[in-house]
Amino acid sequence: YGPNGFTTYTKPVTNLSGSILNKSDPNGGGRRSFFGGEKRRITIIGDVINHGKLKYWDPKKSIHYHATLQAGENTLEMQLARVLMKSIVATNGQFNEEHFRKSYVDFMTTKASHNDTYASTCHRMFFANMVFQKKDPKDCPDNDGHNVDTIDGLILPTVTALAETARQLYRGNVEREGNNIEHIQMAAARTAAVTRSSSILERVSEVWAELIHSAITRDVIIGNEMEQPLSNAARSLGLDSPRPNRRDEMSACYLSQSLPPTLDMLSKYTQSSSGGINSCRQALLNNANTGGENVHRGAILGAVLGARVGVEGLRGDLIDGLYESKELENEINRFVDAVMGKQIKDRGEL
Repeated sequence: YGPNGFTTYTKPVTNLSGSILNKSDPNGGGRRSFFGGEKRRITIIGDVINHGKLKYWDPKKSIHYHATLQAGENTLEMQLARVLMKSIVATNGQFNEEHFRKSYVDFMTTKASHNDTYASTCHRMFFANMVFQKKDPKDCPDNDGHNVDTIDGLILPTVTALAETARQLYRGNVEREGNNIEHIQMAAARTAAVTRSSSILERVSEVWAELIHSAITRDVIIGNEMEQPLSNAARSLGLDSPRPNRRDEMSACYLSQSLPPTLDMLSKYTQSSSGGINSCRQALLNNANTGGENVHRGAILGAVLGARVGVEGLRGDLIDGLYESKELENEINRFVDAVMGKQIKDRGEL
């Protein structure tokens, strides 16, 4: 990507030396031979989900995990965040797991619903259970003991935490529902459980939801109002306190490896969140150029940093450079209206 690394949204290369996409099992979790194991009439990748993308998983090739995306185009996990936002709009601004589960299955099994090359282990296992084992979708979340307890699993709980926090703040639901950091935490954990079977991820989602709540509700002033919430989150997760002076660190996707540097980066970049677009944009670029599992770490970093700077702090190419930016803006506006209890004038199909 050049001597300066990423400087803005960039279309992925097709071939990437060292990529291990070709080691992933297109019919389930883990690392398996492309043509090994039981022969099946259909494959999960290519036929059931990620339609037409099986050729990129060829073991003889070394393909970028997101090779088929355009510059600024959402990965599958972020497309699912959009699905979740639409589900919350359709259920009066609240998370409803039954509605989201159906929306998830419909989206994933519809041809051309997204353009990503990769689907993580949890999705491959979910649809392998549904198609090959004939399980009810509510019984399809699974775990291979290695590739499901990962940082991309925090993206959907983040959306629910944003929705439930805003709903309580703007609809005056705090008194009626009791406290309800706990309510927000439970909703976030339930969100994680729709697509994955992971008690670890559910617990981390609860801690993360409280951090999202703090990102929205704490004032942005001189200093770092997020220092204490970040320290609390680290303590709840059994981690050392975040180190804002630490160099940004590359990590793999696994929660045990990815959470400490993520909290370090949040501690560093929320210190300057009053700098708006410059601090937020620089943080996201630095994350991208750090490497490792930077894609979905960038998504959850952006959620917290974006909550701190607000939409005015995200103007410019952070928004305008997004693929389908206008559609995204409309979806986000409907989501905000729904969780804040405003009347949505546009009742067209979401």
